[in-house]
Amino acid sequence: MVVGQGCGKGHGGSTAYLSVGKQRLEFLVEDSGQFQNFKTRYLGTLTLTILGKHTLVVGGVKKAKGAVMGVREIRLARE
Repeated sequence: MVVGQGCGKGHGGSTAYLSVGKQRLEFLVEDSGQFQNFKTRYLGTLTLTILGKHTLVVGGVKKAKGAVMGVREIRLARE
């Protein structure tokens, strides 16, 4: 799973997550200089074994400063 995340100068350090069902990838949000300056980050692998619709959730665990992050994209790819 890949996420394009942006975070304003001095606002990094929050903890966020992406989840599908009971699977969850937590990550530390990196300062990218501004919220519209996106960094592409590889977060790990989630396995989708059942055909059909799935819900992808993006959320915050802990906010370090005034805001958590901006997200431009989330990419899923077959292995």
